[in-house]
Amino acid sequence: MFHLPRLICFTFIGLLFSFGVSSAQERSSENSYLLKAEGYTVKIRTRVKYPPMKDNKGAHEGAGFLIDGNKGWIATNAHVASRNPESVEVSFKNQSFFEAKLLFVDRYLDLAVLKILKNKIPANAEESDLRCNEWPDVGTKVGAFGHPLSLDFSVTTGIVSGLRYRHNRYWVQTDAAINSGNSGGPLIDVKTGKVVGINAMGYSKRSSEGLGFAVPMVYACRVFALLREEKNPSVPYLPVAFATSDEVQDKLIVATAYKQLPVEWPLEPGDQLVSLKGEPATKFKNQADLIHTLRGRDGNLAVEIERKDKTKTVMLPVMMRPRMINWVGLHFSGIVVGKELMRDANLSNPHDEIFILDVSSASIGSVLGVAAYSYVHTVDGLKLKNVEDLCTYLEKAEDEKRKVQIVTRSRRWEYMSASTYEIFRVRVKDVKLVGPKMTDGPSCGSRELEHLTTWGRS
Repeated sequence: MFHLPRLICFTFIGLLFSFGVSSAQERSSENSYLLKAEGYTVKIRTRVKYPPMKDNKGAHEGAGFLIDGNKGWIATNAHVASRNPESVEVSFKNQSFFEAKLLFVDRYLDLAVLKILKNKIPANAEESDLRCNEWPDVGTKVGAFGHPLSLDFSVTTGIVSGLRYRHNRYWVQTDAAINSGNSGGPLIDVKTGKVVGINAMGYSKRSSEGLGFAVPMVYACRVFALLREEKNPSVPYLPVAFATSDEVQDKLIVATAYKQLPVEWPLEPGDQLVSLKGEPATKFKNQADLIHTLRGRDGNLAVEIERKDKTKTVMLPVMMRPRMINWVGLHFSGIVVGKELMRDANLSNPHDEIFILDVSSASIGSVLGVAAYSYVHTVDGLKLKNVEDLCTYLEKAEDEKRKVQIVTRSRRWEYMSASTYEIFRVRVKDVKLVGPKMTDGPSCGSRELEHLTTWGRS
């Protein structure tokens, strides 16, 4: 009895010591992911001169991370790499910037893959460990690594606060701060050190606090796998539109079918797409589920649908869209134009007109008032429907130092019409083909363009 208090005291001290050692080991284990992340995370700087649709002209910075050391692949966001960069450079910690090549870009996922020379990878840079097969649990402690607000190679921590479906895409939601410079960097499970997402965006601090979103790694890994298999990992053509409502959730119901796309599906309004035949795990709750399932599956697929309360199987032809890196556009007078094959092109662009993608500020086109996201209806009264023909015509006008008369069409309401037309007399200057694979470039109609695409309806 005399020794019992001493025994209890020693036992208590032992437990405290054991708990302290355990906690220290856990903290050490959690902090070790930072050391590894410093090795595989890179800084990225991009210069964009001729932006396609939804890109911005100028210089941009962000983050990325090494996903394949043997191939020299770096993952980042599409909005960091751009769809048509004039130049892309990356640097590892304490290293100088060097040139990278755009290998793949997907604006739907906001994902890009860059390629660098293997000998540019530092010896201490291990490739990142990706969590490809499952979603992170809500509540998982995570670190958003990158270069927020020019604070290079630093981390903000938080938790996975939700798995969100917004804007027709899935996101990993986190309360870890994602600021300018974090985009494209890894969102890392603190405990396991595995990357669970790619930091993409944060809501404005004026409207929210602690709301950030990352591209799910389960989707990004699918793209990486298809690239390794040398398949086209682009999104598929979807020749239908789906009806959505707060009252009808987790159902993919056909609203209408689109024509004039390379594929057509034998579906009717009201049909519900359920899953791939024989694969109930591929249940389609929304459009993102369908896109992710079809990615990389060219050919005819058997899909189960519900039509008028009956289950039936239909064969859907599946084709991937052209790779964005093969896109070819045209620049003249500060205006970038090209083809953008929309799903509803039979309604929004029934005459297959060339799309105005960007108008540079202070350019000839900008001063005249030419607007982006309108269509080139005619040029000197001619309907020129492909980029090469327009390039050839404008090159001749530039050589002859003459202006051309361009009529544009915009999708804006005007008296009893959904289209508005404007006319411009444009001095033609600096005509050139542009695109990810264009350098100083082939001339209009060059045979070098045969392996690329101007995104027409073929």
